[in-house]
Amino acid sequence: MVLISDFHAAPVDVLERGAPAWPFRSGRSDGPTLIDATGSVAALRRRACVAPAALADRSPTMGTRLVGATDVDGDLWWIPAAAVWSDATTAPIPQRPLPVGLATATSPQRAMVSGLSDRLGWEAVMEFERGTELPVIEDASGTIDVHRLVVLDGRVGHDIPTVLLLGDDVLRWGAGATWADAMNRALYGHDQGGDHDVELVTISRRLAAGGLAPAAVDLGTPALRRCGIIRSSVQLLTAIA
Repeated sequence: MVLISDFHAAPVDVLERGAPAWPFRSGRSDGPTLIDATGSVAALRRRACVAPAALADRSPTMGTRLVGATDVDGDLWWIPAAAVWSDATTAPIPQRPLPVGLATATSPQRAMVSGLSDRLGWEAVMEFERGTELPVIEDASGTIDVHRLVVLDGRVGHDIPTVLLLGDDVLRWGAGATWADAMNRALYGHDQGGDHDVELVTISRRLAAGGLAPAAVDLGTPALRRCGIIRSSVQLLTAIA
């Protein structure tokens, strides 16, 4: 039996040091490592992750084909590849990443925050479309035209500030460490700068209190890495039993 364990060791207490420790290797030229956990291969440090559109009930993504995802402590876990690619079970080398939680940025921390904002907001949209009643936030920022837009509290299965903006021809979403961060991302499609290290620590702590942990699968290419661009699929891992 082949045992697949850690790719690296990163014994860093990120919450004590105040910033995530990302083991980013800019010289890596290959894609993410994938394994098939059937047969003679057993993956150590395997972790369940929340399936898309299942955050409310924490239903896990299923599948025996696994890929490595790095959490904010720098630890690497094996998760189902079906959470990352739509063709994970059919293509020898998956080429179709799911758009939800897919983020590109100039730092791993910023990419993680961006991917979390997209994933948490999209989960709220899915619940709203199922008929779940989301509370209205009255004049959330003081800058919203209440005659054109409705702002909804999109916290579904977590306590991270998340907003949905609804209008006749508008549907936008965003999440962040504060309601102002969430509103800025929903309004403008991006954040307004700030310290992404601190924001990621804040979000991670709140998610951990609810039994969740963010992690990222590196989907960068050699060309992107040479330009200092991070591309990752951000996932939500469930608590270790």
